[in-house]
Amino acid sequence: MAVKFNNRFNINNVVKRLVYTILALYVGGTIINTFATVMTGTSSPFYSGLSLIGWTVNSTNHITATSSTGVLAVVGIIGIASIVTEFITW
Repeated sequence: MAVKFNNRFNINNVVKRLVYTILALYVGGTIINTFATVMTGTSSPFYSGLSLIGWTVNSTNHITATSSTGVLAVVGIIGIASIVTEFITW
């Protein structure tokens, strides 16, 4: 299976996907950071899941620091992959 450059890509689709990705990153970051601000200093039984999305949880399950980089990295990678697939054909 060969990957080839798509000479007939649709610029409107590329722009639309780029805008959607940027919007998803902005809105997602705002929501996660707002939620994280409320959660800082509280205790949570979901320490493993919160650690996966970039939050710092100490040994007593208290949230000490928050960052949304884990989730937003995944959103960004999916958005970039969506844009790249517009330029290639299988």
